[in-house]
Amino acid sequence: MTDTRTIRSHDELISYIRHLMGFHPESSLVCVSVGGGPHSRIDLPHSPEGMEQLLQQLSDVYLHRHPVRRLALVAYGEKGYDCLEALTSLSATLNYGGGGPEIGPMLWVKGDQWYDVLNDSRGTVDPVVRDRVDAEFALMGRAIPTGRREDLAAAMQGDPSGVAEHLVAAEARVLDMDTSANVAEVRWLRSCLDGFLETGKYLEDDAAARVLAIIHDSGARDAAVFRMSRENAPAFSDFWQDLVRRAPEEVRDSPATMLALSSFLDGKGAKAWTALDQMTEGDRLADMVATALEQAIDPAVWDKAAPVAAQALMQHAALRDTTAHERSSHDHRRRGPGIEETGPASSAPGR
Repeated sequence: MTDTRTIRSHDELISYIRHLMGFHPESSLVCVSVGGGPHSRIDLPHSPEGMEQLLQQLSDVYLHRHPVRRLALVAYGEKGYDCLEALTSLSATLNYGGGGPEIGPMLWVKGDQWYDVLNDSRGTVDPVVRDRVDAEFALMGRAIPTGRREDLAAAMQGDPSGVAEHLVAAEARVLDMDTSANVAEVRWLRSCLDGFLETGKYLEDDAAARVLAIIHDSGARDAAVFRMSRENAPAFSDFWQDLVRRAPEEVRDSPATMLALSSFLDGKGAKAWTALDQMTEGDRLADMVATALEQAIDPAVWDKAAPVAAQALMQHAALRDTTAHERSSHDHRRRGPGIEETGPASSAPGR
């Protein structure tokens, strides 16, 4: 599903970016692809080494992995020198030797003030424009962005006490299941997910504990993973974030991984990274999401590959004589400065 937008002014672009990122960028460089391609956010560097890493990461994305026709560059920060250096250095790198994307506009944003490096113009974001853009996204069912990236992490914290009361019994029940009972429990999980898509109603504490107990099972996780698509990702992101908020610490990793995947498919790179940051241990699915974010992989790839992979997994499951209860203990790669992307099919300025 592609949401194509026409951006007519600097005010609209700045108002749009906070919806694109899901929060208000601070000390950040944001790249907005015009006419299709990935959108990215990366921390402003504080050292020559950091600047070199920024230039290498973004040039790899926009010159090699996903060449684009045009990029709008927006630097957010209090220090003009840092912002202007990042803008001009990236612009020069992308166009070194010719053949790179057209760059423009190229803005430094400080609070509501903006300065266009290319034409030496400046102004203040019109609150009427900002409110109109907010209203347009509200009509599409999008929440107003949080204030800062830290607020994304805060929104993933909640009270686990209610679920904790039912978790021990739920886990014991799963451990005692034979193959047929496990198959029935996976079927119940599918019905829970489908029910949430229909009603948007969060699970009661006992049902939430039941989901957290079974989701460690590889068959149950596969069923949940391959029920996701870019179309239903916003709803599933809401579902898994609710479970992350209510999950006791010892079972938080699995819903956090599912939240990261659904956020990636929804084009919310910052939210996906924040979900990965909630984890105490890594697994292969988390590593896959991290790689997809780092390499600016188009979420559209998922909708093409998932049905084939799901069919193969179902055939494999049908041949199993016993149900495997396993949890990966692979080390999760912690990211460096990292690029946060939304997918190429996410909202983009007009073609």
